[in-house]
Amino acid sequence: MPGFASGLMIKTRNVFLPVLTASVLVLSACSSVPDSAPTPYKAAKSEKQYGYSSVQLSDAEYRVMFRATEATDAALVQEYTLYRAAEIAKAAGYQYLAIVKTDVERKMTTGKRLVKDTSAAQIPVLQEEQCTMSGCSGVAQPFPAQTTDMTVETQTMEDVYFSIMVRMSNDAATLGKKAFTVSELLANKPA
Repeated sequence: MPGFASGLMIKTRNVFLPVLTASVLVLSACSSVPDSAPTPYKAAKSEKQYGYSSVQLSDAEYRVMFRATEATDAALVQEYTLYRAAEIAKAAGYQYLAIVKTDVERKMTTGKRLVKDTSAAQIPVLQEEQCTMSGCSGVAQPFPAQTTDMTVETQTMEDVYFSIMVRMSNDAATLGKKAFTVSELLANKPA
């Protein structure tokens, strides 16, 4: 029945198009505010974004930084930073690295989070008449919870800036007792 399918498609589009439009508007309204969720391991594309970055200080020394939200576990931020240092050391041809200095700084900022509104208890239902050779009957199709049940809230949070200065070498003895093996660090990527 081509008429039934096209009618259902039009009704479905009429239900979902406003929901999709509202979702895009809600999410884009706060796009300049950072997300307060935990920060994954990724490159920071600019100094205002979350993730890792680095600066070469000399042939064998780098400062590796990781900017994260306060929702990111502190131990994980340290693991991310050390893992990134190991990636740099491998790319530069070094087998060992040692942490020379660490620094942690916290700065207040405003973040956003997506919150589901649990007050909307009624699930929308699309009702349609379905006809077969034996007759017509009413069919109801419930839709899952819609994204219009979501709101964006802003909150005050702290950004965590963790940095390490690392020295790299192909001779572990030159780095002292606290030298890390690059291949061992890279074998355990933080989750």
